[in-house]
Parts: sequence; structure tokens; C-alpha cells
Amino acid sequence: MKSARLAWLSLFGVVLGGCSSKSDGATPSDSGTDLGLTDVSADSAEEPDEDTAPPPCLAAVDKGPWSLAIDGTSAKVRWESCFEKAGVLTFVAEGTTTKTTATATVKKTVITETNEQPLLGDADFAGTYYMNEVALTGLAPSTCYTYSIDVDVTATGRLCTARKPGESITFMALADTDPGLSVTPAMIAKAYEAKPDFTVHAGDVQYYSSYFETYQLWMQKMTPMLRNGGFFPAIGNHEDEKPGERVDYFDRFWGNAGFDGTADYYRFTSGGVWFFSLDTEQSVAPSSPQGIWLASQLVDAMKQPGYRFSIVFLHRPWLTCGDTGDDLPTHDAWQKAFTDAKVKLIIQGHMHGYERFDMGDHTALTVAGGGGLLGNVDAGKTRSECASRKASGAFFHTALIKIDATTLSGTVTDDKGAVRDTFSMTVP
Repeated sequence: MKSARLAWLSLFGVVLGGCSSKSDGATPSDSGTDLGLTDVSADSAEEPDEDTAPPPCLAAVDKGPWSLAIDGTSAKVRWESCFEKAGVLTFVAEGTTTKTTATATVKKTVITETNEQPLLGDADFAGTYYMNEVALTGLAPSTCYTYSIDVDVTATGRLCTARKPGESITFMALADTDPGLSVTPAMIAKAYEAKPDFTVHAGDVQYYSSYFETYQLWMQKMTPMLRNGGFFPAIGNHEDEKPGERVDYFDRFWGNAGFDGTADYYRFTSGGVWFFSLDTEQSVAPSSPQGIWLASQLVDAMKQPGYRFSIVFLHRPWLTCGDTGDDLPTHDAWQKAFTDAKVKLIIQGHMHGYERFDMGDHTALTVAGGGGLLGNVDAGKTRSECASRKASGAFFHTALIKIDATTLSGTVTDDKGAVRDTFSMTVP
């Protein structure tokens, strides 16, 4: 089966070899692009065997590590193992030499269904897996730590506790990550040389529908992101493509990523800025259960010492001129509450491209260039919100956001390392 997998990966590399975006800059005139993809199907080449046999699971660290649920004094580090024995995490504050150890708690998970990708010659196999989680407490605020795992010295990572109110923060924003497409791993590796405090992911973390991706492969390809700062994902429409996928995979890996919410939506804070992850697979109308939660949590955040402003991130865009639907009524329904709470940035996914909207008192970004096939960013350009779109383009990208005492600024960089858009705004 290994030879079949290599053959198909080789074929996929040839298919993608000429991929490039026709858009040369982040301008409203950029449209969707033909990636030159060949239709790879069972009729065009010999398909690997359907009965992919599970290989023996021998890794002490099979997936990860990654960090999440981070505040000023605590964090969680997770990794998955093929063995029940708990691992030991060693961590040290950057700039110091004092090492501290903590033993993981282990949760056993039995996966009953194999999610096979015949074209890849691989699968996410049914079996028994052991999630290790270390709940770190007593950490110092505004401090970055490096960590390693005793059972695999190569399994290292970095996390940063929440910054004190008013201090500068840096985070990465992206969405619709599909590292089965060849551009994503190199783009991610380069982008994360910036060492952001954390990542905000606006949903569609992994795609079975790409036919060239499993969670096992995704975890390997996205290592530079997972091991560089906390990971805070929103739920997208591709989080539940397979029966039981949402619970068996998304919740298993990323569940309880934040605080004060549910498995579907949550919040966290750093530097006096509050972040709200929303689930657009259910209603976000102010009268919905999620909407009632959001309204109350915004009010509560404003009461917290050192509150500056808020950022909301979600998958299905409220504002877009592209080839997916928008939801202007929901955006407008939140206008007063967002103005009162000083929501300055809305981060969106789903429409595979880049967009930036200047809505007066806040900016909206579509950052869905994480690797999924690029769409037509101008397909809906007659929509009313398109008069407020200041930049756009059909290109793969990441967005690095920096917030200091007075300014929120962003740099959008494509898969070739070219800066495609920059912006800044004054913030409280």
C-alpha cells in the first residue's frame, strides 16, 4: 500500500505542478482562478486497493503536540499516542533555564469507522487511541514557554500565555486549510517563522472531500502551525463530512479550545482584547441561543479590567462579494451591539480567497486562502456590501495581525512570500 500511496502522491504532484493564481494583487478586480487541475478519477488512472489495511500503530506521539485553552496563568497541551502510558511534558519559560515537568492525563478513544481516501492510498483508521493532555497551571502572564515530551524528544512546541491588558499581541488568522494541496505546507512553514502568540482559524480545518487528505496527514503537514502558539478554531461546514466526524475528530482534537461557552462557541482573551469564536452551522441571530450567549458575553467582557475591544471569528461569511452566500441581515442585526462592545474586526472563512471590507467602525476579513481550491472573489460583486470592499484576490494566503497600544495592523502574505495587502486601524 505504501507504493500505491507514493504513486498517487507523485501523480498529484504532477497535477498540481503548474498551479498558480492569475491574480497579481489584492484588488477588487481579481476574480477566481483556474488552477489547471486535471480531473483525477477512477476512470483516469488505476485506483489503489479499496481495502486499505491499517498499519501497526507504534508511535509514542502519533499526532501533535498542540496547545489550546490558554489564559494568563494556564494552558493545555495535547498529543495523541498509540500507547496508554501517560507522557511527561517538560516546559521552560523562554529566556530562563528552570525546567518544570507535568504528567499527562490520558483519555482512551475507540474509533469504530475507518475513513478511507482511496486516491491517497491512506485512511484515518478505526482503532484505539490515547489522548494525552497536560493542564499547565501557575504559569506567568505575558510569557512564552517551550516544551518537549519525554517519549519523543522531537515532539516539541511553544505557547504563550495571555498578555496583560495593553501589551502587544501577534496572532495568525487563516481558514479553509487543505495541506493535501501542495502549496499549503511550505506557506505555513514560512508564515510561522513569525512566531505568533496564537492562531485564529475561521473553520474548515480539514477536508475529506479533497480526496487527498486525512487527519493523520493533516497533522503532519500542519506541524509548524500546531507547534507555534495556541490553536483556536471555529467550526466550519467541512467539520462533519463523514458520519461521526465532528465528535470523533474535531471535538477529540480541538474540544474545549476556549472558555465560557459550549463545544460549538467560546471566547478567550489576550492583551485586553477579547476573541469570540462563533459556529455558523447554527443560527447566530441575536434571538438564537448562540446569539443570546454572544450578547451576554460581550457585555461581560466590557466589564473586565483592562478591556480594550473585541474580535469575532466565524466560518460562513456575513460579508462577501465572492462565490458563496453572504449574510448581511445577521451582520446588520449585530451592528449596535458590536459598536457598543467595540468589535473592531470580524474574521471570516468559507469563500476561498481574500477580502477586506472597511465598514466604518470595524473591518471584516475573509481569510479562506489556506489551501482549498480557489474561488471567484467577484461572483457576487453586485451585493451592497461590495461598495465597502477595499481589497481582494484569489490567492492562497495567511494574515498576520499585530495589535499594540493604539493600532491594529495586518499583513497578508501569499504562498510565494509576496505581501498582497496591508492595513491598519486605530483601536482603543
